[in-house]
Amino acid sequence: MKKILVIEDDNILQSAISTALKDAGFSTVQSFDGVDGLKKAKKNNINLILLDLLMPKKDGWEVLKMLKKDNKTKNIPVFVLTVYEGENSISKCLSLGAKGYFIKSKYSLDEIIKNIKNEIGKAK
Repeated sequence: MKKILVIEDDNILQSAISTALKDAGFSTVQSFDGVDGLKKAKKNNINLILLDLLMPKKDGWEVLKMLKKDNKTKNIPVFVLTVYEGENSISKCLSLGAKGYFIKSKYSLDEIIKNIKNEIGKAK
């Protein structure tokens, strides 16, 4: 079963995303801040990361930079999932190595899951 790390500080959204991913056949690991998310990315054999940008302790831009610099995590696909719509942010995240950038108000969970399946293949 493919494992998705969800780094999201909003409890309600974290729960909704994790439930939708489980219903789609994925297992999930939850993290509520950037520091904890980095630790879990390194030790949990993660297949893909959903990353919020605006979080406590370490923001998503810094987490993405650190993930892509670390040999253990640099090849894990990262999808940014945020409320932040700035064009500079989108360009910055993609240049740092994000595979996709989803603005929370513009994408349904079904659309995000479809993109995850396209990226890592349907969970078996």
